[in-house]
Amino acid sequence: MSTIIGITAGMALLFAAIVQQGGFSVFFNIHALMIALGGTFAATFISFPLPQVMRTFGILFNVFRSDVESPLDYIRQIIGLSIKARRNSVLSLEENAKLAKHRFLRVGLEMVIDGHEPETIREVLETEIEFMMDRHSAGAKIFRTAGRYAPAFGLIGTLIGLIAMLRAVAAGGNNVKAIGSGMAVALVTTFYGALLANLFFYPVAEKLRSRTSEEILLGRVILDGVLLLQQGTNPRVIEKKLNAHLPPYMRRQYDFQGKIE
Repeated sequence: MSTIIGITAGMALLFAAIVQQGGFSVFFNIHALMIALGGTFAATFISFPLPQVMRTFGILFNVFRSDVESPLDYIRQIIGLSIKARRNSVLSLEENAKLAKHRFLRVGLEMVIDGHEPETIREVLETEIEFMMDRHSAGAKIFRTAGRYAPAFGLIGTLIGLIAMLRAVAAGGNNVKAIGSGMAVALVTTFYGALLANLFFYPVAEKLRSRTSEEILLGRVILDGVLLLQQGTNPRVIEKKLNAHLPPYMRRQYDFQGKIE
C-alpha cells in the first residue's frame, strides 16, 4: 500500500501543480519524452545483459505485492515443529516438510530428516541466502542505474533544445515558434529526467532493497530455527533465540500446545 499511496499522491500533487501553472499540455512534449525515456532505456540495455534487464520487469511486481511473510508466523511454526519432533522424532516432520511454503524451511527440514550434519545444513541455507541477495540486488542495481541515467539524458535534451533555439536565433531571430519550441524541449526534458529518477527509478530501487532486507531476516530466522530444532532445543529457548532476531516491538510470546499451523 505504501508504494501505491506514494505514487498516487506524488502524481496527484504534480498534476495539480501543473494544472495551476498553465495546464497539462504545457508540460507535455513528445520529443522531450523520447529523449529522456528512450535514452534512459537505451543506456540501461547497454549497461546490462538482455536477460537480466528483461527479468527486472518481473521483479518490478515485487514492489506492488503484499509485504514479505512475517517472521512471527515462522517462529510460531518452528516452535510447533520442535514440540512435535521432541514428542515423536524428526522423522515425523516429513509431511510438514512437503507442505512448507517457504523454500528455506522446506530444504532445511528435508536435510534435518535426512540426518545431515548441522554444519552442512548451515552451509546450504547460507548459500541460498547469499544467492537470493545477489538476485535481488541485481534488480535494484538496474533501477538505480536507470535513475542515474535519466537526469543525464534530461540534460542532453536540454542541450538539444538550446541548440535548436540558438539556430533559430542565428537564422534571423524572427521565428518565435521555433525559439519557443526549442526552449520547451530544453526545459521539459530536464523535468522528465528528474521526474523519472526521483519518483520512479530511485524509489523502486530502495523498495527492492527494503524487500531484500526483510527476506534476509526471514531467512536467518528459518536457518537458526531449523538448527535449533535439529538439536532438540527446548521450545521456550527457541522462542527466545528466534525473537532475538527481531526488534522489541515485534517480539511475541507463544503458547506451547504443540499446534502446528
